[in-house]
Amino acid sequence: MEFIVLASGSRGNSTYLEIGNEKILIDCGISYKQVRLRLEEHNKTIDGLTKVFITHEHSDHVGQLAMLAKNHDIEIYLSEGSLKNLKKNIKYVIDCTRFKTCVPEKLLEFDGFQVLPFNVYHDAIEPFGYRFYEDDKSLVYITDTGYFPQRKYNLIANAEAYIIESNHEVELLLESDRPWLLKRRILDDEGHLSNEDSATLLLNLAGDKTKIIILAHLSEECNLTSLAIDAYNKAFMNQGVDISAYKLVVARQDYSTELFFLE
Repeated sequence: MEFIVLASGSRGNSTYLEIGNEKILIDCGISYKQVRLRLEEHNKTIDGLTKVFITHEHSDHVGQLAMLAKNHDIEIYLSEGSLKNLKKNIKYVIDCTRFKTCVPEKLLEFDGFQVLPFNVYHDAIEPFGYRFYEDDKSLVYITDTGYFPQRKYNLIANAEAYIIESNHEVELLLESDRPWLLKRRILDDEGHLSNEDSATLLLNLAGDKTKIIILAHLSEECNLTSLAIDAYNKAFMNQGVDISAYKLVVARQDYSTELFFLE
């Protein structure tokens, strides 16, 4: 399994994954041109793309879906709620047979890999996170969620790699010029994970297999890379966990991460 976070943030999200014998995108919220350019930086190409997994219908996650479907013979996996709420200029220009609705917590079987969709908690209609399995390795993708319930930890615990939201630093958000209703939305259980909440959640999920932690969807106005890293360092230290045992990376909006391998 190989993967690259091509872009992450409120202006657009997309992650590239090679698994089994297939090329996959998780979300497609940046321009088609940028997807191609950022893959080329890693000597990769989007040619042969087979599937796109959509987390939810907000434009920073689906804005380029129609363009992808025009240029590639892709299957599009998403929740029934996300499909119903796709904008007309996306949904109705794509052949309806391309859409494959998923049931949360029902494992999808493909040639050489599996995918588990699961519910997250965001102000969208039935948003999903995903866990990708290849052999005995797995990657969990969980962003755009205000919290994650303890009773569901077993669904995403002890993965080799996590791409996990670390959206805002609470004090910066509260002191920002954003309208109060927007601040409340972000802080709500159906908003976004703060740095501290992200670190606490990951501490509860990480296990002996966990090696890679990628912090995603950082706010450009209400967060800093240093604050997100500091929150993780503090949370892990307070629990006596050596964070240096993990590769901790921050995904960015304007350029991709390195190429990661799970072998």
